[in-house]
Amino acid sequence: MLMKTYLLPILLCLLSISFVQAQSNTSFGLNFNLANPQQEFKENINRLPAGISFDVMKNIKESRLSIGGELGVAMFFDDEFEYELREEGYPNEFITLYEEDCYLSYAAVTRYRAFKHAMFNPYLEGRFGGTSFFSTRMAVESSELFDDTTKFHGTSFNAGIGAGFQINFCQTPLSLDFAAIANSGTHTVYRSITDVDGGAIRLSDGRVASKTNHINFRFGLRFNL
Repeated sequence: MLMKTYLLPILLCLLSISFVQAQSNTSFGLNFNLANPQQEFKENINRLPAGISFDVMKNIKESRLSIGGELGVAMFFDDEFEYELREEGYPNEFITLYEEDCYLSYAAVTRYRAFKHAMFNPYLEGRFGGTSFFSTRMAVESSELFDDTTKFHGTSFNAGIGAGFQINFCQTPLSLDFAAIANSGTHTVYRSITDVDGGAIRLSDGRVASKTNHINFRFGLRFNL
């Protein structure tokens, strides 16, 4: 639920960037991402993180190189449960809460295409950015007895390299975009929960720490401006 609230501001932010840079050599991407955690990160995450991202890329004139940025959000745990408002001072009063563990991702991106113009165009991609982990808990139905809460845990810095390809639709500004990127992430703190246990667990509970290495699979639509 809260993850969805990030989608509109992310979209508006990147749209504003795209309009400022609106030229024939600028493109805008809307992507679905599925991450495959590696090593310790894989042991601590019980579900593959999935989410969406938006990116803006600007082609360097007279070259096959493009630079830009990407911003996204992904979720790797959610649960809905009955919660007793004991800590809020209302024992024996229950409400339904929804909880998520998520992360925000942001990166500077460089791509090098095999061809300047081609219907099927492979490319190499390098990136550098960060991942900020957070958890949120909110009432399913609005309640004056409970304040929705969000807690940030830690941030890791990531460097990634991978490859992808675009399939361009002839005579249209649209193309399909597929990529797989291997990311090396620094050590940080995040939350690892398998069951909320009736609301007995706080947002600060269940914290673990490790490197955040992962492989990200991306599928998207690209709009050439």
